[in-house]
Amino acid sequence: MTEIPAPGERGIRYSRRLLPTYRYVPGLHPHPTRDPRGHSYQPIPTLHRHAAWRVDEWRTLDDWFYGIDLFNRFYFWEAHEAWEGLWAAAEPGNVSSLLLQGLIQIAAALLKTHMGVHAGAATLSAAGIDKLRRVAAICPRLLGIDVRATAAAFAAYFAPLRSGELPTIGPWVPALHVHA
Repeated sequence: MTEIPAPGERGIRYSRRLLPTYRYVPGLHPHPTRDPRGHSYQPIPTLHRHAAWRVDEWRTLDDWFYGIDLFNRFYFWEAHEAWEGLWAAAEPGNVSSLLLQGLIQIAAALLKTHMGVHAGAATLSAAGIDKLRRVAAICPRLLGIDVRATAAAFAAYFAPLRSGELPTIGPWVPALHVHA
């Protein structure tokens, strides 16, 4: 397992929500929601479902921006969780749903990369990049993201997987940038 850099500041913050006290890595930390020591544990779990939303409302979606903040600071599991509710509430088959699913897979691939799991990183990154490319072919900019550039950046970052090498986690992991 590689060492993840301290959160630091990678780009601007898009949300005012606090970052969790640790980055969850399976087998290394308490599960955030199921373990009483977890950073997001609640004794009486609440089911967090995001309300249905339209793509033109993206500027009001705090979970979207919080997920970007988490992702850019290497909280990959937490970013996935922040975006999953939006993905589930998006219209199935919609390009915004496909974008979110692709980014969720990229976040999961980065977590697998950190854990040293080559097969999982390769499978998830390929699926995520494919979804980003499919979105970019339809809508090059979506939810404030330059999807084409984002797909290209992650394809370059994950390229070593094709020759059996795991990329490393560090400031060179592509960050997500929102352009209004």
